[in-house]
Amino acid sequence: MMNQNALRGRIIANGYTQGMLAKELVMTESTFSSKMKKGSFTIAQVDRICDILHIDSPEDKCDIFLPCKSQK
Repeated sequence: MMNQNALRGRIIANGYTQGMLAKELVMTESTFSSKMKKGSFTIAQVDRICDILHIDSPEDKCDIFLPCKSQK
């Protein structure tokens, strides 16, 4: 399950809102919110989010987008 809180923290830390990030991904804020709740971003969307929010390390990507051991 995606770590929504970690993603929200990165969004805020980078001076974005969910609406601003949604626009960057060419989707509505409600679609972005739904995808975040379900953890249903495509690989291309995850890559774009990581680029925009400067999520570079594999560990950080895993912590946010994948069900890693640290979340169990």
